[in-house]
Amino acid sequence: MVPVSVFIMDVTKSSTAGHGEEISNYITQLERDIGNWHGNIGSVQIKHRSGDELILLSEGYASAFITAFFISSLWKYEKNPPYFGITYGSLDKKVEEIDIEKWIHPLVKQARNANDHLKKQKDRESFHLQLNDVEPSLQIINSMFMLQHVLRIEQTDIQQLVCSLYLIYGKQNAVAQLLDRSAPTIYSHFKKGHCEQIIRSFRDIVSFLNARQASDFYEVTNNQSDVLEESIRTNIKSRVQELFNI
Repeated sequence: MVPVSVFIMDVTKSSTAGHGEEISNYITQLERDIGNWHGNIGSVQIKHRSGDELILLSEGYASAFITAFFISSLWKYEKNPPYFGITYGSLDKKVEEIDIEKWIHPLVKQARNANDHLKKQKDRESFHLQLNDVEPSLQIINSMFMLQHVLRIEQTDIQQLVCSLYLIYGKQNAVAQLLDRSAPTIYSHFKKGHCEQIIRSFRDIVSFLNARQASDFYEVTNNQSDVLEESIRTNIKSRVQELFNI
């Protein structure tokens, strides 16, 4: 058995955006970028389909959420944000053996149901987790997603940018230098935008998913999420001005 996670991503109001083809091309590029992010860090299947839908299957309970969080943090179209139905579980075959376009599995249904849950929301959150079994931890994680959403939608544009760049660089001085702002100015945006709480919640959720995987698969090494995060950060840093238009 292999520990895996899945997300199904859709884009808000993409069909009425007036630039649907542009968004579709953006997702196609994102599909390639995600392949580079994951590189040789476990196996991954990623496919852009149905115009604005992206489906990902990857080794590791935390990998889908990590990937989704970074996508959400660098997403270009502010009025058409992505949203992600997420799940995790186990497979009885290797990820690379899956034909993801034809894949029928309970994990796909769970991710689809999670995505549909978000689709029905009036004030749509970014992430929703669904599992086969209802358990207290599921409600806790989804409550954390809800609080993340509340904090993020209240951010100004510069606070969002500072938060995203801090997620990548991890140092306020580095963000200040990149944006040609003073360190106190960046610190002010960081604090007023509740960036610390948002990033801490991201890390707490990743830690929970890693702990759950360690409990279910004690024989599997559990540093994959750290390696994946570092790979994503390295790739984004190499194109940071292009990706964030700075």
